Amino acid sequence: MKQLVYISLLLPLLILGQGKSKLNESFDPTTLHDWPDSKARIEQMKSLQEQYAGLGDQIDTSETFEYLDHVFRVQLGSTTDYDDAKALEERAAKTFDNEILVQFDSPYYKIRIGKMNNREDAQKLQQFAMKNGYRRAWVIRTENTPAEEHN
Repeated sequence: MKQLVYISLLLPLLILGQGKSKLNESFDPTTLHDWPDSKARIEQMKSLQEQYAGLGDQIDTSETFEYLDHVFRVQLGSTTDYDDAKALEERAAKTFDNEILVQFDSPYYKIRIGKMNNREDAQKLQQFAMKNGYRRAWVIRTENTPAEEHN
């Protein structure tokens, strides 16, 4: 049955293909006289390609300080004693260039450093802290509270 279907489809094509027709090759595209415009567009595209390729080589040196709703910090320690918290903050100020935040969540004073948008940067800071004697340093994701930080 399949063979009959194939034969019925191919037979008309074979019969119609018997009369060979020649292609008309007399058309000359240069008679359109659009080469100067096309050449100009091609040159324009090449220059744009070079311009855009060069953009990847430029380094953006601007710093952004826009933070998300939540940020990552490194908590150096937590204590219920205010004097211990101040001492840890002063010690951290000598070790780190990062922002230091002492946050009070009753009954604990939490000493945290840094303010990063991603965990990877915070983990690098945590490793630096651990190498500098803060053995219990850990990364914490906290709410971004800029109004409370600068009071």
